[in-house]
Amino acid sequence: MKKTILLGALLWGTTLSAYAVQFGPLTLSGFGKDEITTANNVGTVNDNGAMPLPCYGDAREVLPTSRTPGSQQYCLPTGAGTVTTPSPMFQLTGTLKHEFDNGVTVQGVLTKRIRSGSNDVVGQNWYEKYVAISYPSMGQLSVGTQLARAWSRQDGFSYPIGLSTAWSETGAGFGILPDAVRFTSRMFHSSYGKFTLEATYATNHAYNQYVGPQLAGPAPTPQMLELFAQFSNRSNLIEFTYEISRGAGQSSWGKNPFVGASNLPVLTVNGTNGTTTNYYDSEPVQSVAILEGDHWFTPQWMFTWGLRHSYWSGASTTCGYVTSLGPGLGGGCTYPSGGFNYAVLTSGGTPVQPGYSASTNDFLLGLSHYRGLWTYTAGMVYLGRARTDNPTQWGQDNWAVVTNLGIYRKVPEIYRNLSVYAGFGYVHFGQLGAPPLSMTSVSQFGGVNSWVSRDGESVTLGALITF
Repeated sequence: MKKTILLGALLWGTTLSAYAVQFGPLTLSGFGKDEITTANNVGTVNDNGAMPLPCYGDAREVLPTSRTPGSQQYCLPTGAGTVTTPSPMFQLTGTLKHEFDNGVTVQGVLTKRIRSGSNDVVGQNWYEKYVAISYPSMGQLSVGTQLARAWSRQDGFSYPIGLSTAWSETGAGFGILPDAVRFTSRMFHSSYGKFTLEATYATNHAYNQYVGPQLAGPAPTPQMLELFAQFSNRSNLIEFTYEISRGAGQSSWGKNPFVGASNLPVLTVNGTNGTTTNYYDSEPVQSVAILEGDHWFTPQWMFTWGLRHSYWSGASTTCGYVTSLGPGLGGGCTYPSGGFNYAVLTSGGTPVQPGYSASTNDFLLGLSHYRGLWTYTAGMVYLGRARTDNPTQWGQDNWAVVTNLGIYRKVPEIYRNLSVYAGFGYVHFGQLGAPPLSMTSVSQFGGVNSWVSRDGESVTLGALITF
């Protein structure tokens, strides 16, 4: 079916559009969209519509300083209100491609994505920046900055039903791989359908060069292995992704760039920039396994589903790899790590924040109906409780359900590649307090804050143009 072919082509192509602009061997493609979301029960300061400042290194706002009014790092909301947020976005991909007479194809791909006037992901100047060589009977080898399948394919399934943030931007996956080598096999055929296999190795600097300078210190070098498989036939598209990494900055933001664990913003229990009493004692490990797919009952009705298991080893808030920043810079925190799923404890009267391992299970369900120029969707994401021995309540006992009803219409009367859409969203938390561990922050879903309300609604209006 055409939809299966289009989704499968995302493995090989670099465009979201069916109408690219061709200049000889150079192809330009991309999209521009603008949407505006209004949500209620958003955590605000003094009910004036302003959201509180983020607590770096404490996105769930569980540390004492984040909950102590008057402290330097106080970041809890004091009330709930309704907030309207615009989100303009533009993406452009340039592909320079040449095919030789023997069937070998070489290409270079460069993709830039801008959201609200800045890089979509802080510190990542390029979404994609790689070169590739392919041969029909073997497959494709790509080297450079590439999108992780864990994020891009979760986004491919959840974006059409209005649940991209809730599904693809949660869990233990990564989004952008700045230094990666990927091999994608050719497509194999059987009586049951077609399938493709893929393996990716990624690494990066030991320090997070996008946040601070490179300084000497025993920080680990991040490394990742990602395995991917896709199967499709006339009625099904099924994909499996498995990632395992060591030494990277841990988070539950599925769009997180694959960068070193060091030099991330940090908040410690004493509210300073760090403490030299902690030390880095092990490499952080995290992994994610994702099984997801689409099933077409008829050409007009499609069912979307997804299962995900996330694991984090936990990471302490560490600081003090070296005791001096250099001449004239003084001592202090050189290589802080924001930590993940750590506890607020003391050892001999000294604050420590050891990390604890954790795992979660989440799932996605969706239904789409296509009727001429119209598409109607309904979907939900469930973020489950976490299994962990952490004595500090980091959100492991919380859970969330995120739902969305959407309506889309192509508008060829104005422009052949113009679509408009609207969505009604609803989020429900299992309890007040820190959000589920699969969420990266307390205000990830439109600002609805689990510290002030268990429920929140949102309305989104948008327009999309592809080229």
